[in-house]
Amino acid sequence: MTDIEVLTSHLGTGILIGILYISWLLRVLSRRMGEVTKMRAFYRGFDLGSALLIIATLSYIFQCNAALAQQPAGVLNVEFSLMTFYLPLALGISINLVSAIIYWGWLFRQLL
Repeated sequence: MTDIEVLTSHLGTGILIGILYISWLLRVLSRRMGEVTKMRAFYRGFDLGSALLIIATLSYIFQCNAALAQQPAGVLNVEFSLMTFYLPLALGISINLVSAIIYWGWLFRQLL
């Protein structure tokens, strides 16, 4: 790793934590709106999406630490990254997006 990569490798964690915070905020707002409008509990999709995002965040931290320590090499291969970071990240964001569209899609229909 270069010097700049060593200094900035853990900054991505803040972005992932920010995404988790937005997911939590959307869950709370969607739950309250669902109670008022008597919708089914689709907000639980945010829980599943957040769990996958937590897995991706922990994997990212683990991979950054392994890269900085230059050990173990098995953690830094593509298959490990795909299964523990990219796949949970993509699934978590997709599930959160679908849950948000279910609750907040009417705003987009109003604008069009």
